[in-house]
Amino acid sequence: MAYNDSKLCNVLCAYELNRRWSSYGATINSLHPGNMCSTDISRQWWFYRLLFFLLRPFTKSMQQASATTIWAATAEELEGVSGQYMNNCWLSQPSSKTNDVELTMKLWNISTDMIEKTMGKGITI
Repeated sequence: MAYNDSKLCNVLCAYELNRRWSSYGATINSLHPGNMCSTDISRQWWFYRLLFFLLRPFTKSMQQASATTIWAATAEELEGVSGQYMNNCWLSQPSSKTNDVELTMKLWNISTDMIEKTMGKGITI
């Protein structure tokens, strides 16, 4: 659940950044980087080796996992597209939770408070 929540927070943050900065010409999108990616992490622990052996048919290669990130950064058809969510090299509809303005503002306020505690007041926008 924590992983899913962290991904939701990424999307919420991107949406709020887009709302705040798009008028300045910034392009801000979020994306799903892909499902489990096959890497060498499994060599470190027998449980991971077993897990990745069983799940390998359902995982992406690192090239496949990076495709949406590269597409989002370089595709000419996305010129001027901002405030969107992308998955598997397509504009996609994220979870309905991303429409929760109250949750977005709560996350934004917590995040800026944490930054300001560490970096000092006035460092955030």
